[in-house]
Amino acid sequence: MNSKLIINNTLRFVLLIAFQVLVLNNVYLGVDVSPVVYILFILMLPTNCNKMLLLILSFVAGLCVDMFSNSLGFHTFAATFVGLLRIVFANRIITQDDREIETPSIRTADMKQFSFYTIILTAIYNFIYLMLVSFDMSEIFHVLFLTLVNTLVTYVIILMLQVLFTRKRDL
Repeated sequence: MNSKLIINNTLRFVLLIAFQVLVLNNVYLGVDVSPVVYILFILMLPTNCNKMLLLILSFVAGLCVDMFSNSLGFHTFAATFVGLLRIVFANRIITQDDREIETPSIRTADMKQFSFYTIILTAIYNFIYLMLVSFDMSEIFHVLFLTLVNTLVTYVIILMLQVLFTRKRDL
């Protein structure tokens, strides 16, 4: 990775974690609705990023949110799992005209592909996180409902952030 990419990803990490813990964790959007936009950091890491580095960064991002949220490692586990799945999904889903996209975003990838990529990984994150919080299979329908709602709210916020902060020529 070049230095500009490192600086941009570091800045993205700090801003998204700060936005998550200082704003979104303190805003009441309804019963159990809690968007998790910090996973945008994981989703936008370069597709050619070292796999071990990707997992470490996913772990650290989740750990930071856990530390500021006083949760029991649920964010860390879910973020690390999404980082693992991202290794598998990113190159298969985010491609354009048979070329690899360096940094997945709404500007560099096809809108349909980026939306599918974002929604799938966000839904998996939310399901894992909510199952860990609930830890009760009798709550599965409630967890599925909350997964759907949280995924949609998170997706809308991610799209707004992408439109507002992603330049035409990607970071």
